[in-house]
Amino acid sequence: MPDRNDGNRGPRRSPQGGGEGPRPAGGKGGGKPKGGLRLKRLDGRDFVLDHPKCIHEMELDYEEGMEQRREGDPEGARDALRYALQGCGDNMWVHCALGWIALEDFNDPSLARGHFGYGFELALKAIPRDFDGRLPGEHSANRPLYDAVDGLILCYEKLGQENQAAELRDMASRWLSGRS
Repeated sequence: MPDRNDGNRGPRRSPQGGGEGPRPAGGKGGGKPKGGLRLKRLDGRDFVLDHPKCIHEMELDYEEGMEQRREGDPEGARDALRYALQGCGDNMWVHCALGWIALEDFNDPSLARGHFGYGFELALKAIPRDFDGRLPGEHSANRPLYDAVDGLILCYEKLGQENQAAELRDMASRWLSGRS
């Protein structure tokens, strides 16, 4: 799936949906993730998210939704993206795209937080709690994670929840640098 940088926004900077804030650091590993999203070692301490195969099966529907959004039809885009989720509910790219539509096109940070948060939670299931590796932001497989992080940060800021936004920035910084 392509990066989020589709001409509607600039590249993403640097995580959690819902209202409970980010998962605390430390503790036991994340266990076996559901839905097929996994963490895969590249080399050394660098890892990428390994997405479920179903994302490729629904890629045309994702692309259709993104094209409709670029053409100024956010409702049509939302419908196409929801259809794509029916074929692959664990598609982080689609969850993030729905989040940006809710936030930017419909000015609904609460709904957007839910979409970004769902995508973020998918990644958290694959990332062990005691993870001390690096998730390079420049790797395309990791982009939807950081897209979800950026969207959540904006949602929290718009909702006046600066502490949650700060926690997400710190978590993303740890993943980008590989520091504990």
